[in-house]
Amino acid sequence: MGLMDTGFDDFLLDFEREAPDAFRRVFRLALFAGGWMAPVLIGRPPPITGLNQDDREKALAAMARSRVPELRQLITVLKTVASLHYGALPEVRKAIGYHGE
Repeated sequence: MGLMDTGFDDFLLDFEREAPDAFRRVFRLALFAGGWMAPVLIGRPPPITGLNQDDREKALAAMARSRVPELRQLITVLKTVASLHYGALPEVRKAIGYHGE
């Protein structure tokens, strides 16, 4: 199941409304870096949406192992936001045994 198959668009609306300003800004910067800088790291032209699945994964992996610490941190931000979404899904919470609110 991919991120976009799980209601991530709805989560993003909540995220934009509820997340602290600084976190929202760094998330947008991370999206920009992933979309426009990551492809360049594997010698491909941006944006990342023009790449096939394999090259998208390679581009993001290259960003995650970049010698530039800021790029590595931005990947961490993307992973954090995706994890917040997945962790809020009722079926995921049930699967991991978390039933509290």
